Amino acid sequence: MKRLALILLLALFIPVSAQNSHWEVGLNSGWMSPNGFSMLDYAAFGAGVDVAWLWQTPGNTYWMQWRRQPSFGLKGSFEYVPDGIAGSRIGLVGLLRAPLWGRLDYNIGIGLSAFNRTRYIIHDQDNIFISSLLCCLIDIGFVYNIGERLQLSAAFVHSSNGNLVRPNKGLNFMQLGFAARLGEGYKGPVTREGIGYVPFFNRHEVGFTLSPGGSMSRHTFQPGFFFDYDISLNYCYYIVPLISVGATVDLWYNGSHDWQREVYHDPYPVPMYVGMMGTIEGHWGALSIKAGVGPQLFVSSFVTIPIYERLGAYYNWGSNYVGVAVNAHAAKAEFIEWSYGRRFPIKSNR
Repeated sequence: MKRLALILLLALFIPVSAQNSHWEVGLNSGWMSPNGFSMLDYAAFGAGVDVAWLWQTPGNTYWMQWRRQPSFGLKGSFEYVPDGIAGSRIGLVGLLRAPLWGRLDYNIGIGLSAFNRTRYIIHDQDNIFISSLLCCLIDIGFVYNIGERLQLSAAFVHSSNGNLVRPNKGLNFMQLGFAARLGEGYKGPVTREGIGYVPFFNRHEVGFTLSPGGSMSRHTFQPGFFFDYDISLNYCYYIVPLISVGATVDLWYNGSHDWQREVYHDPYPVPMYVGMMGTIEGHWGALSIKAGVGPQLFVSSFVTIPIYERLGAYYNWGSNYVGVAVNAHAAKAEFIEWSYGRRFPIKSNR
């Protein structure tokens, strides 16, 4: 644990001399609980420290066309949870921050976390929620800028080993934070025209995505991988040229469910599931990152929490795009999908 903390500090201090960069130091507090609504009785209170370094893209012609420049960087964290299921945690993520509305930004971070134990204080096998000290870490949240130096934040942070070592329900951190910005102060929204922030960009798109993929044997004791595929119908509305919000209707098949359906004589008549999620997508040149969450409308009876999520990265050229995404059920990764899609603009006014 001490070695990992030292590596974390070194990683954060490497980029200290970069231009157009700043530091953020803050405190946070919240609740840690195992993944799943039925596990909330095990929730424990914790508090910690966040340290982030962010580099803001320059205000040249390329970035100014997106109305306001996004930032990229690193974020390190330490959470002290004395009564936590897996003790305390340190984490390091690569961080993307982009504008959402006015002074409100959103964060997406992906990296690694490490815990100092894998079980609850009472030594009961049923209370092991992660089986490895080292896990993946996903950090999604919002930041509101107060003046030039202060920030308020809210975040959902998920740790999991991806079911590589079982049992693995995964752990969630729901946090509120307060931070100070060091170095360059917050500049506020910037536009290419220099006439202030324009909140709406009137453009609509529809499209489709075809996504074959593979999953591990999460729902069966049989070893190996299983085939999955997903067909999506998409709608999005660009609130600014950088960001679109929308909805997706998914029709998908999860091969790892077949074994349970056969064992439990599942009455669900077809192998395909149906779901619908709200989405948000950030665009930076040819790259885009898209996140979504929503209800599973038609699924097998053994799916106890009918909520699914997706987080993916895509490369765009013309009206086409390809990418890779993680599809999750109730914040627990189910399968990885490789995607091809196409967009059809409905209306575009600049």
